[in-house]
Amino acid sequence: MTDRSQSVYQASWWLANGLPFRRFGLLLATMMSVCAYPVLFIYFHNIREAVFRQVFAPILIFLAVALAAWLVFGILSGTMAKGAFTALLFMLVFMNYSLIEGGIRTIVPDWRWWRIAPASLFLLINLALALRVFVRRPEGNSNLSKITVSIGSVYLALTIFNAANGMYTLAKAPRVESRPVVTDSPRAEDFLSISSDHRRPNFYFFIFDEYARQDVLKKYTGYDNTPFLKGLEHKGFSVSYSSHSGSDNTRVSIGNLLHFCYRYKSYTETVKGIKRPPLLEVFKKAGYKTYAISPVFQFDGDLVDVALKSTTVPAALSIEKTVIAGSFIVYLQRGGNEAIRADRLRLLKQVADIVEESAKNPKFLFYHILFPHEPFVFDENGDPVAYENMHNWADTRHYAGQLRFLSKKIDELTDTILEQDPHAVVLLQSDHGARYFSKSNLEERLACLNSVYLGGENVEIEGLGLINTLRLALTYALGLKLDTLEE
Repeated sequence: MTDRSQSVYQASWWLANGLPFRRFGLLLATMMSVCAYPVLFIYFHNIREAVFRQVFAPILIFLAVALAAWLVFGILSGTMAKGAFTALLFMLVFMNYSLIEGGIRTIVPDWRWWRIAPASLFLLINLALALRVFVRRPEGNSNLSKITVSIGSVYLALTIFNAANGMYTLAKAPRVESRPVVTDSPRAEDFLSISSDHRRPNFYFFIFDEYARQDVLKKYTGYDNTPFLKGLEHKGFSVSYSSHSGSDNTRVSIGNLLHFCYRYKSYTETVKGIKRPPLLEVFKKAGYKTYAISPVFQFDGDLVDVALKSTTVPAALSIEKTVIAGSFIVYLQRGGNEAIRADRLRLLKQVADIVEESAKNPKFLFYHILFPHEPFVFDENGDPVAYENMHNWADTRHYAGQLRFLSKKIDELTDTILEQDPHAVVLLQSDHGARYFSKSNLEERLACLNSVYLGGENVEIEGLGLINTLRLALTYALGLKLDTLEE
């Protein structure tokens, strides 16, 4: 019998005979506990928004990898107890690979995944072989089993704690139906009788997610975005250099813009979606052909004539993608980077097509895109970003590079709009500023892009927030009588 055949036979024998069923069951439960922890952690911390069925796929993926690693390391080490211990360490590295790589690269910046991953695997293989040589007594196997099960027990306890905390949070969450009605929340029928003969210009409303204000951008990245903003002013746009959002939560900010007032204070109020958003209702009842896209809300079909769709799901909206993004699996999915790049470019091209499209009725476009929001897939020239830097906020060049590339695309879009339709209304905003710069405060996280073009008219918006700038544009476009709200 060859050495390899003997190792396989020995591992199979230990699995069937040498490892008591009770111990095997405990080790299997340990693997399941460790594999489930990162998935359930994210679920219970987002329990008011997440769907429980999203946890199954990533848990099964991690468990399949763990069982395969257990078998391989069991063969290498000689027993399933040793294999379980080594496989557990392997899974801790595998599931948290992005975090581990980030830590290593702070010490050795030139190292990348193609060096770190083989080195980690080499160390674990040598650990398994060392256990085979140095741990021969039955009590050694027993002690390794106890250590492995103890680690699993810690993860199980943490999962139970997070579950209890999540259930408590869910129980204490206010019911959406019980929220107080805001008196200044508008309805479409309140306004349409006003100025029925008002000329209806095409209205393009862009929300570029997480687009930071120029002063915050310069402070944290060193890049001065002022030339881009001055270029907008040269085209006839009004730009505010001191604007802010009312919230650093996307759902709250977008929800308030859809009501063009400060209706929501917490994202829990928007969990069930937004019934018939007044912004879309106003334009639809005013006779507009409506186009809309948003990664956080679905809109009523009768309010949207053309629903634009993204072909990729952001990690922030998917438990599976969020967990996988932190594991080694992300480095195996090499096509994801290009898929996101193609999706963003396709969505931007669709805007130009909409602008050039001839229509009997005026057009309203509500366009919320996760851009320059991570993942970072464009550098300043539009070239791909290394896979390991797609979520790298520590190096601010990646965020700044993606923002600079987007600014070039915005420049092209605004040129197209003004050439085709110089009397249009164009609103360029963000839902909030950049939220993950190290040591940034809340005021800086709220500081964001805010610019408007009202058919070439000169208007002053310096210091206005997003909601009041939108209300100003609605008054101009539809003849609505909207006062400035307290911010």
